[in-house]
Amino acid sequence: MSVKYTLIKKIFRLMHMQKFMAEPYEKLQKKFKTADAVPDIPKLSDPELDFEIFQVQGQPVLWVKHKKPVDSACIYVVGGGMLKYPKPAQAKEQSRLAKKLGRDMFLPYYPLVPEHNLFDVYDMLYALYKELLKTYMPENIAFLGGSSGGNHALGLISHINAKGENLPMPGKFYVSSPGTMLYSGEEKKKAEALDHTDLIMCRKSLETIFDGMAAGKDVPEYMRYLQLGDYTGLKEAYLCFGGDELFSAAADSIRKRMEACGVKVTLEVGKGMYHCYSVMPFVPEAKEGYAHMIRYLRVE
Repeated sequence: MSVKYTLIKKIFRLMHMQKFMAEPYEKLQKKFKTADAVPDIPKLSDPELDFEIFQVQGQPVLWVKHKKPVDSACIYVVGGGMLKYPKPAQAKEQSRLAKKLGRDMFLPYYPLVPEHNLFDVYDMLYALYKELLKTYMPENIAFLGGSSGGNHALGLISHINAKGENLPMPGKFYVSSPGTMLYSGEEKKKAEALDHTDLIMCRKSLETIFDGMAAGKDVPEYMRYLQLGDYTGLKEAYLCFGGDELFSAAADSIRKRMEACGVKVTLEVGKGMYHCYSVMPFVPEAKEGYAHMIRYLRVE
């Protein structure tokens, strides 16, 4: 293990991140100052790219597009448990990804609690995807999601099927550490051991955050359990989990469910790795996962 990774692990343990994330959802809202949050979209410039902000259902979307037109796009759904908007650094990252992937990038600032709930997030993402279909062929559209953003992105496939409007499915789908509730006894047993290795999440925080995002609404099973989703029509997907994180307890179940729906699935579980390591390659050990993500989504 690298010195940097060892140090980061010690820092997270000293910060008691698991205890922090297990706080009641109302307390997390206060700590993240969610009620006062506004999208902070930095002014961006690049000689190869243009930048535009447009609205979908009253929420901003950052559009990073190549000056030399390309025919492929990627919607990046970041995490945050509906407690915070994408950070300015994540907006800046879209420029790098646009050039690395050869795609126009779309970063949705989806709605947050307490004024909104999971239904609002799915409705916004659904509307955004429909908007992209006016410009890009479905096979040229990719999704990239991490953490709860990975949950929303992957859950959107089930949402598309539930809507029954026969929307064509996107061509590529990559999710890093998609959040999900634990369903089976086997998953919960695996999670008991992972409770001791995850640097951020614990079983208690899973229930707290998902209940908070639902905001008292009776949500469909696929919004809570990715293992029960309907992925019919999706051709392929790449799932990535950190081997030390709680969500990896459900990795095999999600893969099996997707394969049963006819999806060709690549599953990567990084040994000893942390939550969302492939989209947040802070340490040398994570760089391989990041490279795999780029390779999968890159337009050849």
